[in-house]
Amino acid sequence: MIVMEEFQMKDKYYVSIPSSIKRILRTPLGSRTMRPDFGSKLHELKDRPFNDEFKLKATKYTYEAITKWEKRVKVAQVGFKVEAITGSVTLNISFTNGGSVGVLI
Repeated sequence: MIVMEEFQMKDKYYVSIPSSIKRILRTPLGSRTMRPDFGSKLHELKDRPFNDEFKLKATKYTYEAITKWEKRVKVAQVGFKVEAITGSVTLNISFTNGGSVGVLI
């Protein structure tokens, strides 16, 4: 997964939010020995068909992980962009404070 940083905030503490979200969403749940509950379940969706079930689970997993581990933002919406040629899916995550991040999964 790659995070495309489209996050613009005035506060210096918001600079690290895209990288924090990238780290959270890219870390499979249970992969960290000292923090087994850190990360997300997005890795479970690899090689799954892109359908309504995929969208629902991706939205749920994204919301759960960001809500638990990134307290500086609140998720407003999770959208999807599909590249027909490559088959890649990008999560477009919007926040209540106006920021947004795109994550390629």
